[in-house]
Amino acid sequence: MILLRAVFSVVLAIGVAYYGYSSRSLTASGAVSGFLVAAGTFFCGGSAYGTILISFFLSSSRITKYKYRAKLNRLHDDKKQGGSRRWSYVLSSSITALAIAVCHYLMFGVHKPIVLGSKFKLQTSLLCAYIGHYACCTGDTWASELGALEKAMPVLITKCKRVPPGTHGAVSVTGTFASIAGGAFIGSVYYFMSSPTNRTEGPPQWPVILLGALAGFVGSLVDSILGSLFQYSGFLASRQIIVHKPDPEAKHISGFDILSNNQVNFIAALVSTVACGFIAPSFFEYWKYESTGS
Repeated sequence: MILLRAVFSVVLAIGVAYYGYSSRSLTASGAVSGFLVAAGTFFCGGSAYGTILISFFLSSSRITKYKYRAKLNRLHDDKKQGGSRRWSYVLSSSITALAIAVCHYLMFGVHKPIVLGSKFKLQTSLLCAYIGHYACCTGDTWASELGALEKAMPVLITKCKRVPPGTHGAVSVTGTFASIAGGAFIGSVYYFMSSPTNRTEGPPQWPVILLGALAGFVGSLVDSILGSLFQYSGFLASRQIIVHKPDPEAKHISGFDILSNNQVNFIAALVSTVACGFIAPSFFEYWKYESTGS
């Protein structure tokens, strides 16, 4: 049984890596790291964990390529990171989630459908931490890619002033709603793939969609705050571009050159992961009492 699951996991992971590389969503290093993450997730987490991972990857890849040329023209950026993703991006967006899948496997074996709530407190925390992680990553990607298409100038979150598109920490109305939608999408993936029994017994299970939406919003918010404070953004008038490394000819807009994009992504996802795992059991019990009126 273990050998069959291992073979199945490897085959699926090869498919994910091949699709990512052939569609130019991943570089060679990104495909290799993606294969390792996918194989480990499928083997340890089973279908629930694996489906959430695939949903994040496919949706984010498609949205990144959506109106890509328009985003290139829209962003005043020295290098728009919207094409192939490298190993560093893959790991920063998945290593915490993979660790959760491994922990679940070591403690409980491969994931089996449960009723989210206090009855299965630790399993609920682990699963919702995993959902919160990819809800954050999905919401942040959707926000960045779709927010770039908004015609209005974005607002720097820490100073509440209009800044050029491409500035770290800049937020938009479209991007904010996209972060919520991306998180809710991940929550919905789990909700609709969970067994019908789980949706009718114990606490209501639909709040997992709300939990995903909150994780997407909060994660994107944390990402923007960190970006505005700890990532440099400057405007180089001679080339009419945004630069993300200090340049004596550039006018400073915000932030210090301390963290990279991948480090900010990792921290933001970690915050959402821990928060969702911590509140999850009580979160579902709250909705249980609300639905019964007691």
